Amino acid sequence: AIKMKRWVCITASGVSSSLLASAFVARTPSHHRSHLASLPTASLLLTKANTFVARRNRRQRLFVSLGSDEYDSNRHHIQFVSPLLEDGYPPAVLEYEQRQTNTSTNSNQHPRPILLYLPGFDGTILAPFLQFPSLDESFDVRGMKVGMDDRTTFDGLKSQVLEYVVDECHGRDVYLMGESFGGILATEVSLALLSSKEYSIQLRGLILVNPATSYLRSTLYKLGPPVANNDSLPFPLSFLQYIYSLTTQLVPLFLDEGRAFQQLITILSSKGLPAVVNNSQREAYMGRIAFDLANRLKFMPQETLKWRLEEWLATGNELFEDRLKKGELKELYQLKTLIVVGEKDLTLPSVEEAERLSTKVFNDVRVKVVKDAGHASTNGGSLNLIQVIRDFYPRLQTDASSSDGGDTNGANEDLSGLVPRYDNASIGLSPLLYWSEENYRKRKQ
Repeated sequence: AIKMKRWVCITASGVSSSLLASAFVARTPSHHRSHLASLPTASLLLTKANTFVARRNRRQRLFVSLGSDEYDSNRHHIQFVSPLLEDGYPPAVLEYEQRQTNTSTNSNQHPRPILLYLPGFDGTILAPFLQFPSLDESFDVRGMKVGMDDRTTFDGLKSQVLEYVVDECHGRDVYLMGESFGGILATEVSLALLSSKEYSIQLRGLILVNPATSYLRSTLYKLGPPVANNDSLPFPLSFLQYIYSLTTQLVPLFLDEGRAFQQLITILSSKGLPAVVNNSQREAYMGRIAFDLANRLKFMPQETLKWRLEEWLATGNELFEDRLKKGELKELYQLKTLIVVGEKDLTLPSVEEAERLSTKVFNDVRVKVVKDAGHASTNGGSLNLIQVIRDFYPRLQTDASSSDGGDTNGANEDLSGLVPRYDNASIGLSPLLYWSEENYRKRKQ
């Protein structure tokens, strides 16, 4: 089971990875979970939260869902991170260190815009990890991570994102990127930023990847809740039933008929690489993440699946549809919006939803359909996202645009949507070089 788990972790990504991994990880006993949930105490967390809010003078917007009886402050696990800094990508770390010491040659220039990535209901930032290094050429890339034990409501997530954007992005151009559930959240946050004079944020664009605004019309909506709510059997039979339902009913929705697996074989055989992996630093970064996937993927308990289907996806969709009917989305009409969808998304009717959004919600909009991509692999090796973004947002076109790896539309189909290696080598970069001084740089604290 452990070997199978590690194989699955290396060959999958995003939401499907969390569900697949859950089939091979033992469930923590309930008495251990209750013990862990009690640490740290609620009073300690609230004390720290209040101190933080007082310092930033925005007490009213943090933990807005504390008034709900269903919200447990002990289970609030949300982080906003710079993924490339965390993973030692040299250009990002070097620029960060230069900013900290005010020695950067670009210190007098306008800083790059912030791109804030909001994840799917798995709460991880794994799905687009291949895209981050190339996005770093035009953006200061940030991402939100949500722990599996988190029980924040939809309104609470919205409040957390707004708090972060207002505190960290003031005076800089901002682009929001939401994938799957994150698409609902990003749309709601964008509406709040554009509708209220309280926020003086320069929101320049919205990027939606397989937005889950279609959840109530999706296959996931039909199959997900029965799996999450089925507790008719005693433990451990109920857990085995949950695992069986995950692997036979939900996991297939996130796959793409084997294209991602074919790409993996192509990469391992050194025949091709994703277009955005066009130098040794990016190849080393890709390798480091692949080696560490087993540690990054977390088991999604049945209780978490139930919470997120109901409190995140269903609630977010109902709010979106209600706003649409009442004409409350008018502020989004002129927001420059890019919608990226997988051609073979079985989880959500994404291609159909992109057409609906582009006619009923957004006016300044472009739709990009990724050929043969499933739900979890849309942001994968077949997409050169930075090129698509630059083509749509002229203000991001710079001299660096030529280094983004080329157009995946011209990719060799014999390479399953990938492109030939950047160095034409017959053997890929040695894993021994993944952590070399040239390819890895640990951030100095």
